[in-house]
Amino acid sequence: MTLSVNQQKVLKIFHLLFASLWFASVVTMTSLTALVNGLDNGDQFYMLTRIYHFIDFKILTPAAIGTLLTGLTYSLLTKWGFFKHGWLVYKWILTVALILIGTFYLGPMTDKIVGLSSELRLVALSNELFLSKWNIALWAGWINGLLLLIAFVVSTLKPWKNIRK
Repeated sequence: MTLSVNQQKVLKIFHLLFASLWFASVVTMTSLTALVNGLDNGDQFYMLTRIYHFIDFKILTPAAIGTLLTGLTYSLLTKWGFFKHGWLVYKWILTVALILIGTFYLGPMTDKIVGLSSELRLVALSNELFLSKWNIALWAGWINGLLLLIAFVVSTLKPWKNIRK
């Protein structure tokens, strides 16, 4: 079974929406880390980490999964396939790697960040464990954002055309 042209267009719309939402979530979460310096009290700090957690689990995660599933549908039901083009291989490796790292490392770390901010409030900003996790979250945001931006460029320019030739 292959998708018709109109079905492919609808799939592309959803794929782009999911990928854009994923990227916007990463940018927003990374931006939130910069707001820590202007907070006046522990309740504000805790709420900031709760918002960070909410975006991660309620917006970013479903968007990443939606991107993966629409990409999977593209590969299975169109001429693109999985390994026909180098740019597709790059996108598959990137998507799966980011989702696995997010699921098994960054997600649990975000839970720990919220737990520490709930328990310690502003004192968390002088806690070594919290600061190490917060700094990892900041760097992960920058790296994820850059990799997703590269994926957008690769999707548009489609370098490394047919790798079987």
